[in-house]
Amino acid sequence: MTVRETDVGAAEVEEGLVRNDQAPNTYIVSGEWPHAELSPDAPIGAHAEQEIARRLKAAMEARGLTHRSLGERSGLGWRTIGRVLLGDVYPDVATLARLEEALDTEIYPTRWHRQLQPGSPEG
Repeated sequence: MTVRETDVGAAEVEEGLVRNDQAPNTYIVSGEWPHAELSPDAPIGAHAEQEIARRLKAAMEARGLTHRSLGERSGLGWRTIGRVLLGDVYPDVATLARLEEALDTEIYPTRWHRQLQPGSPEG
């Protein structure tokens, strides 16, 4: 879902994006999602979604799951899973929780953002 500020400062929700950011895969400079190089101005959320897509794909492959079989396990639509894998959307917290529960693994890159920040204590 996209959240953007209106003239009065209230949040307005649109499908697929976060704030004014474009879909994560629109920041590709070269290569193919989710292993593509992203543009230097790509927001941190695009990098996080890229890592989520990588982890989700690896977990699905390790378990021999398709979009449909993971959808059945997680209660999500197979198209939703496909959109996350393709970088078309930023998955919400509920979607991530369902995927992690169904896969019995973490796919959200906890503290991973520090790797993107040179000079940080952990980066």
